[in-house]
Amino acid sequence: MRKPAHLVISLVTGCIFTGVLSGAASAEEVPGPTATPTPGVSASPTVTSSPSPVSTTSPAPVPTPSPSAVTTPTATATTVRSTAAVTLGGYPRFYRPTRQRGDRDGAAAQMKNIRELQYRLRWSGVYTGPVTGYFGPLTEDGVKAFQRKYLLPVTGKADLRTWQTLISKTTKRLSAVPSVCKRSGFHTCYDRSTHQLFAYENGVLWNVWLVRGGDKSAQTDLGTFTVFARYAYKTSSIYGSPMYYFQKYNGGEGIHGSQTMLDPFVGHSYGCVNMYVPDAKVLWDMSANKRHIVTVYGAWS
Repeated sequence: MRKPAHLVISLVTGCIFTGVLSGAASAEEVPGPTATPTPGVSASPTVTSSPSPVSTTSPAPVPTPSPSAVTTPTATATTVRSTAAVTLGGYPRFYRPTRQRGDRDGAAAQMKNIRELQYRLRWSGVYTGPVTGYFGPLTEDGVKAFQRKYLLPVTGKADLRTWQTLISKTTKRLSAVPSVCKRSGFHTCYDRSTHQLFAYENGVLWNVWLVRGGDKSAQTDLGTFTVFARYAYKTSSIYGSPMYYFQKYNGGEGIHGSQTMLDPFVGHSYGCVNMYVPDAKVLWDMSANKRHIVTVYGAWS
């Protein structure tokens, strides 16, 4: 793990976030100003002392991502091909919005998965630039190189088909996913060692997100659990900090969008599984009205 340059702390119901802003830009890939998330309660809703198990209120500060035309990717030895329009919760497999040069990661709902894009391009061997959260010329060149490598249209844009292929080619330790995750029903499985969250329904892998979990002194508990409460937006009853699309499965632990997670490999929570807010919304929609089983496994990292 990289050592933090400075500390940002946000306290959440059973989940205190520790993290840092990461990724110094090179001369060629200079991001514009990125909003630094500020934990606090000044703009947060009233604290809920006894939340009902299910909230139907839509979170005011978080816009709902609108998936583009949906297609079903089918993994092959070389690429992911789009076929019939099959979705889960309104999203195709391995969904990410299209991103292009000039896009940058912001805070909370403004996260655009640019750091994720840069990590995955690096893992694919087509990008050697810094992880900055800014889609500049180096990132565009990396996208083009990846598209050429997998015989995709060379546009320089990270469109749906590019994301689908990129995620399928850079998912780690897929063979280590526990068999329970592939049983009937809806499952998410968090690998603490690789910071990946897998979403399965009836044995089909629908998505893989980059996330972070608990700090070494407050590790996310291992085991298999069932989500027992869902809150589209909830303020911590202890610390007054916001949690987006919170799915609670183990005491105070749950999966939710975090306003402080800029880089999934920098910092930790104090138990919860942190996601980018737009990714948490996709998971929220995919798991709606379903028995959601959560499995946590892997060595701490």
